[in-house]
Amino acid sequence: MNTFWSRRGLLRRTGTGIVGMAMLGTAGTSAGQEDPEASITFNDQISDGSSVTVGKIETEVEARFIIRDQDSNGIGGQVTFDAGTAVEEYEVDLSTELTEAETLSANLYDSSGSNIARDTARITVGDPGEFASGIGPTLVEADPAAGFNYPYFLYAPSRPTDSSPGSILVQPNNSGQTTDNFDTHKQSARNRIENGISRTVSERLSVPLLIPVFPRPQTDPVDWRHYVHALDRQTMQISDGPLERVDLQLLRMVDHAQEMLSDQSYTVDDQILLNGFSAAGNFVDRFAVLHPDRVRSVTAGGLNGMAMLPLEEVKGHTLNFHIGIADVEELTGEPVDLDALSEVNQFLFMGGEDSNDTIPYDDAWSEEMREIALEVYGEKMVAERFPYCQSAYEQAGVDAQFKIYEGVAHSPRPAVEDIVEFHQRSLNGEDVSSFNQDLGIEPTIGYTTEQPEVGEPIEFDASSTEVSRGQILAYTWEFPNGETSAGKTVTHRFEEPGQHSVNLSVVDNNGRTATTETTLTVGKQADQQTITDLRITLPGVGVGVAVTSAAGGLYSLKNRLQD
Repeated sequence: MNTFWSRRGLLRRTGTGIVGMAMLGTAGTSAGQEDPEASITFNDQISDGSSVTVGKIETEVEARFIIRDQDSNGIGGQVTFDAGTAVEEYEVDLSTELTEAETLSANLYDSSGSNIARDTARITVGDPGEFASGIGPTLVEADPAAGFNYPYFLYAPSRPTDSSPGSILVQPNNSGQTTDNFDTHKQSARNRIENGISRTVSERLSVPLLIPVFPRPQTDPVDWRHYVHALDRQTMQISDGPLERVDLQLLRMVDHAQEMLSDQSYTVDDQILLNGFSAAGNFVDRFAVLHPDRVRSVTAGGLNGMAMLPLEEVKGHTLNFHIGIADVEELTGEPVDLDALSEVNQFLFMGGEDSNDTIPYDDAWSEEMREIALEVYGEKMVAERFPYCQSAYEQAGVDAQFKIYEGVAHSPRPAVEDIVEFHQRSLNGEDVSSFNQDLGIEPTIGYTTEQPEVGEPIEFDASSTEVSRGQILAYTWEFPNGETSAGKTVTHRFEEPGQHSVNLSVVDNNGRTATTETTLTVGKQADQQTITDLRITLPGVGVGVAVTSAAGGLYSLKNRLQD
C-alpha cells in the first residue's frame, strides 16, 4: 500500500510533506504475487461504505478484476479488463456495504485463474471531516544525528478527530535469519508493516505502528552470536559502532516518529505499547525491563518459556542480563526500577504445544548462560519454565499476567484478540488482571469426618490438589499442637475439644509453594449442643430423669408424673 490517498467522492488525502521518508511503492503486488505484466495500487481510504477507489490498475494481459473482503468473498468489481488496460482512480461500487472499518484486497487474475496482482487497503467508514488523516506504510531513513543508525517503518491509521492521543505501538523486526544482506531485514520489516499481526492491532486500536529495521548480522558489523532481534546479552554488550545500544536507538526512533506525527496534527503521548512474538517477544520483554518508564503495556509471546526475571539471584546463581537483572546497571548505567516495572501492564503468553526452544542454539545462549538457564528455569518450556517465571515475578513483587493457550504450538494468532483487548484496556486505564492464569498449585484439603470426637482418628487427604503445570514434590501438614506430617494423606487425632485449624503446604518442581487452611470443630461445645445433659430429681421420687431436650424433657417429665 502507498502513502498517498486519492480524494474522490468521500476519499480523504493523507497529509504529506514529511522529510526524509520513502513512500512504499509496492507495485500493487504482495509477496508471492508479483507479476511484471500486471499491477494494482489500492490505498488506505475513508469511504461512506458503499464504494471504494482503486488508485491504479495496469495489465498487459486479459485479466479479471475483483474486490474481496477479509474472508475472501467477492464484494465488488468482478469485471474483465482487456490486455493493455491502464486506469487510474477506478471507482468500484460494493455489493456488500461496509458498516465498519475493514481491510479489503484488490485482485487481478489471468485466464488460468492465477492471481497476478494484489494489493490491500484499510477502508475506514465515515465522514472524512470526522477523521484525522493517517500515514500509509512509510520508510524513514536512518538519522544518526537524531540518535538512530538504522531506518524504521511507520504507519498511522486514520482515526476519529475526537479520539484520545493514544500511544505508538512498537513491533520489533524478526527476519528469522542471520545475514549481512540488509535488504533481507528491511523486506521482513516491510512485510510486517503491511500485513503483519501488529498492523491489525494498530488498526484495531487506531494507534500508529513503528517497526525498527535492525539487522541480525552474520559477520558485519558484529558476528552471528549477537542475536540483535532478541535484544540479548551479547547485543547489549556492544560498546561502539552502529549497533551500540539498540535499545536507546529504538527510543530515539519513537521520539522522532512522535515529532513527525505531531507535524501532521496526529498527536500521541510519550508512552509506547510493545508487541512481539518469538525473538521479537524476547526483545519487547527485555526492553520493558530496561525502560519501564516509557512502556505503557507489553504483549510478549513464544518466549521459550523464559521471560527475563526481575531478580538478581536465585537458586545460588547470579542472574545477569538476559536471564535476570543483576548486571543491568553495569550494562546501561541505570539500575532496574522494579516499582516502575510493576506499573507496566505485562501480558506474557505461550502455546501449550510450543516446542520452539532456543536453548540448543549458540546465537541465543552462551554455554555458561545455557547451563544457568536450565538450572534456574528448568528443562521443559511450558511445564516447568513458564510457571517458574510466574512464581519469580510473584517473588519479586512485580505484577504481570501469564497465560498458556492449550493446544497451540508456536503461533501468536490465537492470542490476537487478547493482544488487542489487553492494549485497549491499558490505554483506557482499566484493570487487566483477568488475563492471568494461575500456572501454579491450588491446594485442597479433604477429611473423613465432618464432626469428629476427641481422640477419633481423622484422615486428611490432599489428592484433589490441582497443579496446572509440573509435578507436586511435597505435601506438608501442620496441626495446632505443633505436630507436622508429610504425605498426600495423613492421619491425626485431636486431644482437646473445640475449633482447630489445619494447614497444608504444597511444593511443586517449579519451586512454587501454595498454602491453604481449614478449620474443624472437635467434640461437644456448650454453644453448639443440641443435647443438654440435664439431670432432674423429682421430690419424693428419688429418680433421676435425663432430659435430652426442652420439649422432650417436658414430655418425659409429664409422663413420669402421670405414672
